[in-house]
Amino acid sequence: MLQLSRPTIVYLLGLTLFAGGCERFSTAHDTEQEIQRARKAADAGDFRVAATLYGKILRKTPDSARLHLELGLLYDEKLGDPLAALYHYRQNWELETNPARREAVQGYMERVKLTLAAKLPAVNSADPSEMLRLQTEKAALMQENAALRLRLTELERATPPVGEASAIPPTPGPVLTQKVFVTVGAPPPPPAGARTYVVQKSDTLYSIAKQFYGSPAGWEKIYAANRAVLPNKDQLRVGQQLVIP
Repeated sequence: MLQLSRPTIVYLLGLTLFAGGCERFSTAHDTEQEIQRARKAADAGDFRVAATLYGKILRKTPDSARLHLELGLLYDEKLGDPLAALYHYRQNWELETNPARREAVQGYMERVKLTLAAKLPAVNSADPSEMLRLQTEKAALMQENAALRLRLTELERATPPVGEASAIPPTPGPVLTQKVFVTVGAPPPPPAGARTYVVQKSDTLYSIAKQFYGSPAGWEKIYAANRAVLPNKDQLRVGQQLVIP
């Protein structure tokens, strides 16, 4: 086994540390050169090129607060992209440790938010996520409202007009009853002295009421007097005999 003397070990360790330091120095030097190229492109008016160069540097050093600030200012003041500017301002604000610089960047973010609000229509000046939530709730409420309207329409069709469910009013005072024997399936005979009418083609309770009372409003009385033979107000049969009270 090869034995190394103490001086040799110290020398090799120092050489390793020197090589690592040189490598880090070289990387930092290259990064600084890339930053200078990005700044020169911005000074020359090549703002898109500068933004691309800054982006490449940030992919290697994403925790650089300084680079996020410079790129945020570039998007904000030169490229007119407030959303991108706000993103890099926020990254800088989260990475920055100097309170004064954090406060300055906070002011930049507030200014960019005002710019974004000014570019949105008046009705959409709220937070975009809030607007999306409100629009989703509105769509759900509209669907629910349509379902309720449909249900209400179905109920209105199934419910008889007012007065049909309890068309026969209670008879005041004592009632004398007598047994009447009728054939099963045949309509009961009309009371003595009551008027009768034989249903003709195209007759309705409204037209019959108008014929006898001068107004269709009396159809309920006719219907009430003939509930035994009329399942509902619309089921008249030609030749059917109705009692006209």
